[in-house]
Amino acid sequence: MLGKLLKYDLKYGNRIFIAIHGFLLIACILGRFLFFERLDFNADSAIIAPYVALAASLYILLFTAVSLGVAALLAVRFYKNLFTNEGYLSWTLPATPVQQLWAKLFSGTILYIIDILLMALSLLILLTGPNVIAAYEKAAPEITQALGMPLDRYGFLVLAFTLLSSFSGTVTIYVCITIGQLFPSHRVLCAILTYFIITAVTQVAVLVFLILFNLFPGAYMNAAAAESNMTQYLFTTFKLTGGINLALTVLEYLATHYIFTKKLNLT
Repeated sequence: MLGKLLKYDLKYGNRIFIAIHGFLLIACILGRFLFFERLDFNADSAIIAPYVALAASLYILLFTAVSLGVAALLAVRFYKNLFTNEGYLSWTLPATPVQQLWAKLFSGTILYIIDILLMALSLLILLTGPNVIAAYEKAAPEITQALGMPLDRYGFLVLAFTLLSSFSGTVTIYVCITIGQLFPSHRVLCAILTYFIITAVTQVAVLVFLILFNLFPGAYMNAAAAESNMTQYLFTTFKLTGGINLALTVLEYLATHYIFTKKLNLT
């Protein structure tokens, strides 16, 4: 039954998912050939900097909008399938609450992974024009020194870390909606408030641990971290934030599991 639920979930909203990522890919292809490949990076930086800054801002907004669109798609699907009138039909299926939950978690994680890979592909398309690569090659030694590793390796590590975080992102969305449904009169509002509270708690926890382990950039970073290989610093930071993320994900899953099995409220 879990396989059937997963198959159904992956079909839900796939047209919207394909449409927003298709738009992203087209926008990046057009941006590369109509803008970035026409830039002369040998020109005065004062001339091209405003145009590059404007384009970067627009594409950051575009990537952010796509990411939020995917999160909204997962949230709406989860809410409609389980906590609206449609939910009454879902809960009549021969599937346990845990199977319903894991079907949503698996499908949400799969969509998040595809989303991340498509955004990475879009970014590569946008920024791998010959003139951009030539300009990067001139600054590559300084960038490598600052990062402690080549930019491509750093990008791969960030991509891998982001992919590993896809499950936790899915759990966070679902626990917020699940907690929100405990308040029938204000389900959506309470789900949104829960999301902001969890996000704030996560950020504070990461900040506190970065300070405790002398990893916070600036005044709190100890001399050893500042003077040693930046690669070690980045790996340590990734491991610390990953550990915090894992712990919070476990707590969020346990809360969702408990509500699904003990406190489910469709009224």
